[in-house]
Amino acid sequence: MNHDRVHLAYNGIDVDPETQTLTRNRLHWLLDHLPPGRILDLGCSQGTLSVLAARRGDRVTGVDIEEDALAFAAGLAAELPADVAARLAFVRGDGARLAFPDGCFDAAVAGELLEHVTDPGAVLAELHRVLAPGGTLLASVPHGLMPHHDHRRTFYRAGLRRLLDPLFEIRELTVLDRHVAAVGVRREEPLGEPAFLLSQEEADFLQREELAERQAQGLRDRLERANHLYREVTAANAELKAQLGDLRARLGGSRAEEDVLDRLAALQDSVRHLSTSLTDGAAADREDLRERLRERTEERDGLRERLRAQDGLREQLRLRTEERDRLRADARAAEAEIALLREAVAAAEAERRGLLESAHGLRTSLEALRETAGSLTAERDELRETAGAVTAERDELRALVRDQAEDLRTAEAAHASAARELRARIAALDEELGAERAALARLRTVYNGERHRHELTQHRLGKLAASEDRLRQENDRLRARLETVTGRLADYREQITRIRSSRAWRMLSVYRHLRRPGRPDPAQPRPAGVRPVAASGAPTRTIVMRPAPEAAPAARPAAPRTTAAPVPLDEVRTGLREWVERARAAEGDEVVLMFSGTTFVQEARGNRPIRLTRVYLGRGCPVFFNYYRWRDSEPLPSHPDPLLFQSPIDITPHLLDEVLGADFGGKRKLLFASFPHEVMVRTLTHAAARGWVTVYDARDDWEEFAKVGMAKWYHPGHERYLVAHADVVTAVSAPLARKMETLGGRPVSVNANALDPDFPTPSVPRRADASKVGYFGHLTDKWFDWDLLLRAARAHPGLVFELAGHQQPDLRLPENVRLLGLLGHRELAELSAGWALALIPFRNGPLADAVDPIKVYEYLHLGLPVLATYFPQCADYPGVRVTESAAEFVAAIPQVAGSAPDAARVRAWLAANTWECRVEAYTELAEQVVRKGRDGLLTLLESR
Repeated sequence: MNHDRVHLAYNGIDVDPETQTLTRNRLHWLLDHLPPGRILDLGCSQGTLSVLAARRGDRVTGVDIEEDALAFAAGLAAELPADVAARLAFVRGDGARLAFPDGCFDAAVAGELLEHVTDPGAVLAELHRVLAPGGTLLASVPHGLMPHHDHRRTFYRAGLRRLLDPLFEIRELTVLDRHVAAVGVRREEPLGEPAFLLSQEEADFLQREELAERQAQGLRDRLERANHLYREVTAANAELKAQLGDLRARLGGSRAEEDVLDRLAALQDSVRHLSTSLTDGAAADREDLRERLRERTEERDGLRERLRAQDGLREQLRLRTEERDRLRADARAAEAEIALLREAVAAAEAERRGLLESAHGLRTSLEALRETAGSLTAERDELRETAGAVTAERDELRALVRDQAEDLRTAEAAHASAARELRARIAALDEELGAERAALARLRTVYNGERHRHELTQHRLGKLAASEDRLRQENDRLRARLETVTGRLADYREQITRIRSSRAWRMLSVYRHLRRPGRPDPAQPRPAGVRPVAASGAPTRTIVMRPAPEAAPAARPAAPRTTAAPVPLDEVRTGLREWVERARAAEGDEVVLMFSGTTFVQEARGNRPIRLTRVYLGRGCPVFFNYYRWRDSEPLPSHPDPLLFQSPIDITPHLLDEVLGADFGGKRKLLFASFPHEVMVRTLTHAAARGWVTVYDARDDWEEFAKVGMAKWYHPGHERYLVAHADVVTAVSAPLARKMETLGGRPVSVNANALDPDFPTPSVPRRADASKVGYFGHLTDKWFDWDLLLRAARAHPGLVFELAGHQQPDLRLPENVRLLGLLGHRELAELSAGWALALIPFRNGPLADAVDPIKVYEYLHLGLPVLATYFPQCADYPGVRVTESAAEFVAAIPQVAGSAPDAARVRAWLAANTWECRVEAYTELAEQVVRKGRDGLLTLLESR
């Protein structure tokens, strides 16, 4: 029978509110510290924690040795939604012998388990085995003595650390109510064998706890016996009262009867007195026992607090020991430095002795100088006489210098005027030089393109020359075969003519006409309305043209249709041919076919294909842009740039042959497949044969989009084909690149998203005391985590959450959450001036793992700190805080809000991550394809 009541305690069934609160706090702490992924809940009991983890999206396996508990957990799982139940599995097993392969779980939970098992070290060794490298273990045990028939171990804070430390690196160790909980990360190499062992202090404290528990139990037993005796005496007194009443009723008024009654009354008084004394004694004993029990409880609590303090002192002692070791190392370094200083002092002493010897020599020189001073005095007198003459000469020189200075000032004024004219001339020459350099850069670009095309032409000419003899032989063989077939065809036609002119054919035709009267007689002339259809080298067959029935008169004119008529295909083809002419004359050296499944090019949308298209157009490169529309009656969009031709996806397949085969004047041709559509599968090889460099740009994990119902067109075979056969394969994030490499078995480049430098900025600076946080973008619940946002809004009622976007679900929102609708870029920039923080709250999972949000670059461009859920690609971006759990995201909001990112670092990073840089990367990849040639079967296309 299942005796575990954790499910009842968690839901507040047959328990007091305090027990429910303690149970919920403990389970929620474990859940908040549990990372997402594949979870093992060892000792799952009734499966409460397993169900909570599965509800948030984890795949959980619950293991327990008690069958009744597993049956209860399976019953809970059966009542869950199908998608949640599919992520749950409950199996019976022993924690010391788990039937799972090595490294198959990302995290494990051992809640209230280690105190029940005989060998906790064996259980921890199994958990270490089944956890993946870097996996997380959560463990909780009762703190101190907790009497229970199945508890085999008593744990204290330091004892749990000693048990876990050989196999797991302790990241957090805390006391929750009357439990100790730990978070550990799996060590790559164990430090030893885990073993449970109490220290001497813990053993002494456990003995005192056991003694206090025995004393308290004895007091409780004495109190129970006193209460039992009190109840017995009270019952006996009541029985005596009843018997006394019966005797009084049966006995009459005789003297003997009165004596009996008096004796009975005396006996009753004695019993009453005894009952009173027992009651008073029992009450006193009860109060005494309660007081002693309270003292023992306070003593035990005090001892526990002392033990916790000792744990803290041990931690301080460990830190002090580490500090002592560091000081000793510093002391050894200081001793080495002192030895060096002593050597320096010895050298200085030797130098001092040398200086003293030099000083003695200087004294000797000084005596000689004094003797020389006498002779110098006489010379000084002579010099004084000469000084008068020099002074007069100096005055004459000063007058001459003044005259020269005046002449110099006049010359400087003339020089300054000439210098101004020279600077103006230099500025004009600089402008001419800049123009010449720009023209030279354009000429260099054209020259490089022409050089690459010349090399490609020479390469193809070489291949054509090598295959000329083979083609000539094949041509001779085909010509001989054609002559043979032509001779046979002439013989067949002559035979058919003879057969049709024979009498037997005419008789057979008459017979067939008689058998099928509706068939025309071939011997008779054809009537009007009959048209022969002839095939080369085949008998002539006849088709009867029946007149169309007359139209019935309409009772009333039909109402005009309001739906616009589709644009005729011929009109689209005419516009395409005009675009090809403009593209051939364009200045850019590349032409781009952008096969995008998004909307047409517009200001309000800024997805990756549109951003790349704008850069190519800015370079003077023509772009054929495929876009998606819902109905063929939607009008074709207009755009002011004549180098852009936009084609809807229902018309593009009719135009691809003409676009791929068009002459663009020697420009390099790039075909971008931004999503794995079946049209690209049919077109890829054809485009490569026509000289296009094909690029598969994986901008999202389309398989995960299909799982949430957002890419119903997705077929995994189409994507595998594109990854395997495109000339260039890129992905916007490292996780997505690794997935594409697995699909195609080839290297995949990471070409992330970027910033459009023309994205507007607010006209006023961001306020330092802003109390709003914001988000702009898609709001669908397929990947936007509304539960996380609402949790954050409730946790921080002082902040206002502003959301700008579209396709939000129908939800009841708190007052501090505001929906602003779809806004333009200028409106978003002005709105961001009032934000203290920008959010990206997406659901954690494979879909978000592959994403590199464009809005991250735009948030940083607006000067905002960014808080995001788990995006591996953004982990190292400056100014971006990436969180791994809902609790971490909510707790980080006040920490990140109002902070100022490193502006210089962010500017430098954004300057290196623009869409212009991404286009440069694609140009370099295309040049590599042209220089190196294709691989595999696609090399056959280059021989054409």
